[in-house]
Amino acid sequence: MKISVTRGAYNFAFYFAMFWVSGLTGLTRAIPPFIQMSVDIAALLYVGAFLSLKFYSFVYKPSSETEKPLTSDESWKMPLTAGFVLVGLFMLFKYIGKEYVNYALVGYFSFLGFCSIKFWIDTLCEDVSIFQPLKEIDVAKVEVYRWFEGKLDISVFDIIGYLISAAIIAIYIYFRDWVSNNIIGAAFCLYGFENIYIGSFSTAFIMLGLFFFYDIFFVFGTSIMVTIALGIDGPIKLLLPRVTDPRNSLIGLGDILVPGLLLTLCLRYDLLQYVEKKMKESKGKLKAAFPKTSSEFPKPYFITCFVGYGLGLCLTIAVGTIFNASQPALLYLVPMTVIPVAVLSIVKGDFKKILSYNEETEATRLKELIKPANKS
Repeated sequence: MKISVTRGAYNFAFYFAMFWVSGLTGLTRAIPPFIQMSVDIAALLYVGAFLSLKFYSFVYKPSSETEKPLTSDESWKMPLTAGFVLVGLFMLFKYIGKEYVNYALVGYFSFLGFCSIKFWIDTLCEDVSIFQPLKEIDVAKVEVYRWFEGKLDISVFDIIGYLISAAIIAIYIYFRDWVSNNIIGAAFCLYGFENIYIGSFSTAFIMLGLFFFYDIFFVFGTSIMVTIALGIDGPIKLLLPRVTDPRNSLIGLGDILVPGLLLTLCLRYDLLQYVEKKMKESKGKLKAAFPKTSSEFPKPYFITCFVGYGLGLCLTIAVGTIFNASQPALLYLVPMTVIPVAVLSIVKGDFKKILSYNEETEATRLKELIKPANKS
């Protein structure tokens, strides 16, 4: 990915990873969990949102392929699929045994974590010139016919990435510590933010609304959610050490990723509004209209959604602390992200515009504008 507006996100992600890898467990236990949680989630959301700008990488690399946003049907099926998976795991816990199910899940998530961490390393180091020589030295050419055509080149950089990924997974499997768990969980989130796109606000609002009722039902209506969250032994949640309690606080990755997809859409929408304005000033020159740094374009929808998520998270923690009971985080996070964005659009007179907004259509239009410029 070569869009320059994301380089600040790469740097931020790198330091964020180093904070976890430092492994200063003794020191971080002195930090209240709600502060750790706020910092960790804010970093993931910020980094993930800017990584999602990969969607517009075709502006600088016309040959690059643009991922297709989720369709309305796909987005609406996500809560239903999540519900079936949750119930399925609960039944497996009940009739097969938690221990045996966790063995399978650890293997499954370890493989996914290995791939996600390697993908994350590639993303972080993509624009770092010091690593380029390592990428140019091929160690092996593997014949791969099932998923790819031809040969898969493995460089020295790839070998280093595989070794780092394998080391983190091995540490997680052996120690089950919160540091390696959170690194794998962060890799899952960032991979999701960079590769999963909701292409319209109307689809995002409906999907978040369905997840809102999904979370309420499975937390308050049944014991399934709490049973799975506490019983599953896999990096599907962030673990936060407590000051005096050996048990960890936790938040599910879904509570980060689901509202985060709206946040990433808001950032891309802010970018596109800026580009459209600049194109009028530059007489239709698309590349000239795209910002060189992330600070160049205003981000009203992104900031509103980001702050709303923060307030929703504080509300979740406060209610959970007061009642000393597990809370469906999406009960607070969904209204605190959707409502502020909707209110802002009404104030700006954009409500009808955002409801009819279709990112795939906009991307197609921009690609058409690039073609004449490339031919000339």
